[in-house]
Amino acid sequence: MTVVATQEAYPVDKPAIEERLLKDLTLIVVGVARQELPMALLGAVQTVWFEGVSDGHALFSDEKGSVFQVVEAPVLPLAILADPGASPEADTLYKWLHRQDAVQLPSVVGWARGRESEAISSIVALVAEHVKSAARRLVLSNRELRTLRNLNDDLQNRFAAIESFLNRHGLQPLDLVFSNEPAENPLNANVLASASRDGISQILPVPSSGVSGVSVHLDQPVGRQDLKLRAQLVTLEDLRIVDTWQISSGDLTPGWNIFGLSKSTAGLNRTLEFRLQVEDADEDVPLLSLGSLQPIEMFQVRDAANGMPVLKNSLALQVWGGIPGVSMPPSANYIPAQSQQVGLSEGFRDMPIAPGILEHASLANTDEVSFDFEAIMPLPAERAIGCHPPAEGMTIGELPAACPPQIIRMSAKAFIDNSRAADIDFAIAVAGNLEAAKALFREQREQTVGEAFSGWKTVSFGESAHLSAFASEQVGAWQNVYFATRMNEAGGNDFAWAKFANFRAVVNG
Repeated sequence: MTVVATQEAYPVDKPAIEERLLKDLTLIVVGVARQELPMALLGAVQTVWFEGVSDGHALFSDEKGSVFQVVEAPVLPLAILADPGASPEADTLYKWLHRQDAVQLPSVVGWARGRESEAISSIVALVAEHVKSAARRLVLSNRELRTLRNLNDDLQNRFAAIESFLNRHGLQPLDLVFSNEPAENPLNANVLASASRDGISQILPVPSSGVSGVSVHLDQPVGRQDLKLRAQLVTLEDLRIVDTWQISSGDLTPGWNIFGLSKSTAGLNRTLEFRLQVEDADEDVPLLSLGSLQPIEMFQVRDAANGMPVLKNSLALQVWGGIPGVSMPPSANYIPAQSQQVGLSEGFRDMPIAPGILEHASLANTDEVSFDFEAIMPLPAERAIGCHPPAEGMTIGELPAACPPQIIRMSAKAFIDNSRAADIDFAIAVAGNLEAAKALFREQREQTVGEAFSGWKTVSFGESAHLSAFASEQVGAWQNVYFATRMNEAGGNDFAWAKFANFRAVVNG
């Protein structure tokens, strides 16, 4: 089967001269013989001769006389160099440029015998004006780029401040893991009023690892604002209290109320049970929403005193989890835990390395490489460190005692800050001393207990790489962070300003 898509056929590959008309500064000649133009002019600017218009397409020829057809108007026409007797051809060219909606219409420079120097001077002046305009645009672009970089730095600082605030106040960002939406309840049952003084319990239908919050849905506003409520998250296998919440009924709002954990849970998976009771309860207790009928008795809402189902429904609830780093729904009411009963060794925390620590970065392998300038340059205002690689070998920088105990992952962003630099390899490592770090960077052995190594990643200018070094086992001691750069191909390390930014540590506990 043959499908005819168009009646006109266009070549897929444009001639090289036509491609140059779309990106290079071009002088268009009309009515002037090739031998009349000096070779210096032809070598200084791309020059074509106008040969006429055929079927709506312009015909041009190059300095050798080869004729080619052009569909689109030249993007950067410098001028039309025309013999005074060739004004009809120049008019034809102008009309064609108008029909093509040319972005820029060139001025006409006359070429007459005895006045060639004046024409060349005019062309040189036009070229100089284009150079000045390009320089002005470059300056403006650099200013805009500097402004954007300052705005980006300010934004990064704001993000760092927000992250620090969240860590200090326990407002851990969460990600939705499970959701049981509220269902219409014709009986309008109040499970808290129906349960005993010990309140209700609800088993969570998810593994415990990574859980960071439990959300319950309130059907309608609370009548009394002074009722005291107590919530707990408990592991059924060993009856350990994961977290506790002490709130008043006025702290609850209609809709979703997230009971946020102090830290996301870790360790062996356990069965989690959420318990909620009202102290000195009366008839005016909060009305919790229920989910659909639950055929599995284990997941029905129960009386916390005897474990028997109160209804054949489960609570309308959501489970939130994940290592900090994602956003929480703004519509939810977040309730942080008041006391944490689990051991301090449980739970993941994601923390940035403070800018003040970056100021202590130094060149570690001074016995192997040397420079006439500072190869390791702390940039605390950018939350980054500059690291200049040698032509051969590698530059290793050190952040002493910057890796906290119980490290799970050390990460950093790697990029190049000079457009003239060749490709650079980046790597980070966590180790007790320089010799151990060198062995990892040289890939002479596998990492041991407490150590971490990201492997090497190649970065080109304009790109970035996220380096992640995972520890196979955690240790309870502070360790050094090492970062290294090397040229992807030996030699040519001029302008090779590599940078590491946004050092972060995920720790267990």
